[in-house]
Amino acid sequence: KQWYQRRVRDLGVESPLEPRYNTKAGWTSIKTHPFLNSAKSKMLARAFYMPGYSRKNVKFGSYHLLKRTKLIKQQEEERDRLKQLEKEHKEKRAKAKQQHDNEEL
Repeated sequence: KQWYQRRVRDLGVESPLEPRYNTKAGWTSIKTHPFLNSAKSKMLARAFYMPGYSRKNVKFGSYHLLKRTKLIKQQEEERDRLKQLEKEHKEKRAKAKQQHDNEEL
């Protein structure tokens, strides 16, 4: 996992200590996986599968693997800027070398 990726558990509730990053700008969901929400599910429905009853009384949340898109865009822009500066530097060096060679003749 890259350091700019984040795993978030989504219970459908946002709090100051646990914001819902999957709904915020700058983050994109790479993968989502459901999990059983034991706080909102009935114990009997969690322990035993009973057709009809379990389906109605078991609640699921979802895990999200998120990637920070804002940071990636910034990194790509910085890399492109550095490539451009390197290209300009090489052109200046080549031009200076050519002028130096012309002066020697």
